[in-house]
Amino acid sequence: MSAKSIWILEDDLQMQAIYEDMLSRHYKLTLFSSLQEFRDGLKSLPLPDLMILDLMCPDGSLHSIFDDLAPRLQETPFLIVSGLDEQDAIRSSFKVGALDFISKPFSKSELQVKIDIFLNRLASQDACISAVKLDPLSMTLFTKSARSSELTAKEYRILSLFLQAPEQIVPRKHLVMTLWKDINVSEKTLDVHLSNIRRKIAALGLTVVCTDAGYELQPAGHPSAST
Repeated sequence: MSAKSIWILEDDLQMQAIYEDMLSRHYKLTLFSSLQEFRDGLKSLPLPDLMILDLMCPDGSLHSIFDDLAPRLQETPFLIVSGLDEQDAIRSSFKVGALDFISKPFSKSELQVKIDIFLNRLASQDACISAVKLDPLSMTLFTKSARSSELTAKEYRILSLFLQAPEQIVPRKHLVMTLWKDINVSEKTLDVHLSNIRRKIAALGLTVVCTDAGYELQPAGHPSAST
């Protein structure tokens, strides 16, 4: 099995050396020293299994490119590691889908354990979700051993979006725009659809989890599935 790949955005050379010492024996590392290098990588290179991102770089703040690169960022799980310990920075990081916010200076052993846990969890989640299929004829979600009750057209479309990228958090705005386009709908309307989906897919051991960044299809036993 090939080593998992990790991208690291970090301009400090001493920190880069720490990451290399910690992770290079077990993971394939790619280091970026500036926002521009990272932006170019996102646009041109195959995405990694995990990204570790510093918020502040010599050429600006990572937050400044969140809106521009949000769709690409949301295709890959990422952690924020930063010397900033401010509520706004932490809140903004989770809103765009960060798995965790780790303040500098950090414990190397703590970060190593978190990286291992996240990658193992994502691999397990991906295997579980990849075994799930949608049947357009019966309008159901199914695995080899179980099948959901019949889905409505909108429930089917919502689940289609989740299955297009198993590890991707789908923003609420994207769901609403895809389902209703320019029609104004109540926030509760989407909540009702999601609640019905949760009930129908429970027998498959799946649920829909809500985060600050949006929604994600996950195994019911996933640590964040109680969210």
